[in-house]
Amino acid sequence: MQLRRINHSFSRHPSLAVIYSFALADLVGALLLMLPVSHANSLSFIDALFTSTSAVCVTGLTVVNTGVEFTRAGQTVILLLIQLGGLGVMTFSMLFAMGLGRSLSFGSRLSLQENFLPHLVAEPGRLIATIFVFTVLSEGLIAFALFFLFLIHGIHLEDALFHAIFHAVSAFCNAGFSTFPNGLDRFMISTSVLSLLMVGILLGGMGFPIVYELWLHFRERQRRFSLHFKITLLVHLTLIAAGTIAFLWFERNGVMANLSYSNRLLEALFHSISARTAGFNTFEISKFSEHSIYVFLILMMIGACPGSTGGGIKTTTFAVLLHTAISRLHGFSQTIAFKRTIPAEQVNKAITLVFISIITVMLFHFLLTLSEPNTPFYLARHQFLASLFEVISALGTVGLTTGLTPHLSFWGKLCIILAMFVGRVGLLSLLSFLSEAGREPRPYRYVREKIMVG
Repeated sequence: MQLRRINHSFSRHPSLAVIYSFALADLVGALLLMLPVSHANSLSFIDALFTSTSAVCVTGLTVVNTGVEFTRAGQTVILLLIQLGGLGVMTFSMLFAMGLGRSLSFGSRLSLQENFLPHLVAEPGRLIATIFVFTVLSEGLIAFALFFLFLIHGIHLEDALFHAIFHAVSAFCNAGFSTFPNGLDRFMISTSVLSLLMVGILLGGMGFPIVYELWLHFRERQRRFSLHFKITLLVHLTLIAAGTIAFLWFERNGVMANLSYSNRLLEALFHSISARTAGFNTFEISKFSEHSIYVFLILMMIGACPGSTGGGIKTTTFAVLLHTAISRLHGFSQTIAFKRTIPAEQVNKAITLVFISIITVMLFHFLLTLSEPNTPFYLARHQFLASLFEVISALGTVGLTTGLTPHLSFWGKLCIILAMFVGRVGLLSLLSFLSEAGREPRPYRYVREKIMVG
């Protein structure tokens, strides 16, 4: 009877199933990492929980060195958690729809599918199969290529195979974990390795809707691209180009000063792509200038594309707000993009999402500062900015850090754990809730009355 009630609750509110399942996977992962076979030295429960949360939420923030403190068994657990988190974000709710079957309402099924495509699909099972095949093929091909590249770099056969699989999954899922003790430092000027990782990040971060529509376009040659496709791709490519140019300019006399121009371009492009939720880096983030740190904050906040393995408010949300502002300045009462009108409910959804995201950033930043010593601002140096960077990285499931993560207190770790969970699962649940609410408007309205704005 109790199980039936739980299933009924999940069928009415699919977001509850997502929260419950991710929390369960997080706890199980932490317990597995606590096993003696999983770690080389002593590991506290809070550090195990932090690592497990970071993996299942595909964030990449770490309080201990993944390549040093965890054995091959522990790294395998982390790998599985990353795959579960990355693939689960795209497919878990659909799997629940299929598993619950008849008990799931049409409205809930429609709400779930909005996480993957901008239109309704008649056969969700085929959609899941397509996502799964795309994931396996992408990760498999990248791992295959990385394996040979790692062999060329002098890594032993078995190690090269494991490192290749781990980094392929980590890149596609936009997790940012690395099994090398010094991260990707050794591949700083390796065009082939960094290019493959960028391909993996882009395949996982640009969103399944884009991949699905491209596939339909080549299969049906006369099919026109949707507004979602145009906006997503335009913003996605613009952010990559803008980030690359910014890093090239701001770091021309900084961390990239001693590199050749081609390597400088490679590093700038890599960090521009990675900053959008992947979290890989070849330079210590603390060595970047404050101008570049500001660029990182913007890229991390916007994040990846909808229906992807990445986090953030998403490129389309940013685009909707941008086009809303431009439309108002041009005298339109509605939001116009590419000579199409974006529905008012989607504009309201974007505004709500961004507002809640900003409030959430402020709340977690305040909580994180409370967990650290209360020092005067002039003595805190860059502590304020470092804490803000940490919070946005956690909420955006990015994984980049200025070096604060390993030095967090117990309460600081707990704050970031919650931030990572909210950034991954909470945002997905909020989107599901807004989708449901948008299709069931209140049957009444209140009297209109103006207020002063601005």
